[in-house]
Parts: sequence; structure tokens; C-alpha cells
Amino acid sequence: MSDATQQESRAEQREESRRATIYRVIVSVALTLISIGQFNDTKELVSATYEDVKATFTHEVEYEQLESLNIGRTIPFIEDTFGPPEVIKTSSYQPEVRFQYYNIEKAIITVFNHNGRVAGFVIVPLVNDFIPPQPYRDFPLAKQPISAASAGDDGLYLDASNLLYYAESEDMGKQYLFMQRVIGFVEYGGLELAVNEVEIDTDIILKEILALNEYLEAGEEDELVEAITVFRAAYPPNFYAYTELDPTLITESLLTRIEFETYFGGAYD
Repeated sequence: MSDATQQESRAEQREESRRATIYRVIVSVALTLISIGQFNDTKELVSATYEDVKATFTHEVEYEQLESLNIGRTIPFIEDTFGPPEVIKTSSYQPEVRFQYYNIEKAIITVFNHNGRVAGFVIVPLVNDFIPPQPYRDFPLAKQPISAASAGDDGLYLDASNLLYYAESEDMGKQYLFMQRVIGFVEYGGLELAVNEVEIDTDIILKEILALNEYLEAGEEDELVEAITVFRAAYPPNFYAYTELDPTLITESLLTRIEFETYFGGAYD
């Protein structure tokens, strides 16, 4: 049996084990309720228990929520799905845009509120295997290098002051009404990263971003271009975003290191 076949088999076994665990928990709860004479409430409580257990043992609940997050949605619709935002910031570039932040425990979601509708959003996964299905056009988040998903022609963004990040923007063309997609690496992202099934230490990526920033600040353009070429071909993205506005709003919306610790410091706990 090939390595790929063995890996697929192990993945299927893990999934079957998770589903079996969910089933055992639900059946146990149902039998307990029936045994103590609460049969009339059993159906409703088992349904609620199923959702709670599914959220604990899988990512299905959160994935379903994120499927409803699209450009053009109304803000009331989003708040019905995710609740009220935990943090709100106003863009300094476009003051009519408000950044609304939601912590769904497995990811930080930022929604761009532009006159009551969604004009952009950012997803930063916080747990190592939280990889939502991609809207609009799929790409290999966390598993293939940035260069495999982005041409890198439309915009590069880099910072190493109050937050370490590297990002690239890409115009998605007429088919997607010239929407901008941004992917990259941000220091508080929690995804496990790997290329060709070889796990990558995120501390190495952080050091590489610091080195890129040094070239940038020193004005060493040739060295910077060469280093970026190597970087984007070696490391996968750990966050993604979409917007119909200027893509610089996406990097502006990223929480600084202190903001992240202040507002969502327990997100990893």
C-alpha cells in the first residue's frame, strides 16, 4: 500500500472515530433523559447536545457559519450569525469603514462594515487544523507555499514593528467583479503549516519576516526582491481575506500584537 493510500486510510479512521464518539455521547444523554422520565424534552435537548458536541469534536458548525460570510451581506444578517462584534475599530484610511471583530474560538473574524453591508472580511485561524472551505476560488491554505496560490503581482505588504506579517493581494478579475484576495502570514495565526508534508516551524517564518524588513528599511532592493522570492516559494499562508475596497484596508485591519493580547489574549487557551 502506498504512503498516500495509508494516509487517506488513517484520515478516514480518525473521522470515523470522531463520529462514533459523537454518537456515543448523544445516545448516552438521550438514554439518561428517558430513564428519568423527561422523554418530552429529550428531542430538543439531544438536538442541542448534538450541536455542542459537533462543535467540540469537529469544525462543522464554524465551517457552516463561515459559508454565510460573503461580500454584500447585510451587517444585521452577519450579527444574527456571529452575534454582536466584540471589538470595533474605525479605518484611518477610509473612516466610513468600521472593522468589526468576532472571536469564534477557532478563528478571529474581521468584517468590514461599509454603510451597513459587508465590504470585506479577514479570517485568521487560531487552532492548528482549522481550514475552512474557501469562498469564490479555492487555494491551498497552510499546505502549499504562497507562490502556489498568488502571482504576487498586485501588491506586497510587510511589517515588523507592532506586528509581524507578510501578505500579498491579487485582483480576482471580472468574473469576481474585480474583488481583491489577500493571503499571507500573521504572527498570531495558529494553523499548523507544512509543505510536502514537512512541518514548518513558525518561529523560522517570523525570523524571515524580520530579515525581509531589515532589507526594506536598509533600502537594499535587490536583496529584498531575492529574499521575497525565496520566502513566498517556501512558506504557506496562515490567513486569508477578501474585499471589494482597497486591499491596504486588510493589513490595516490586522490587530497589533498588543491589541490581540488585550482583546483576545485567551483565544489560544
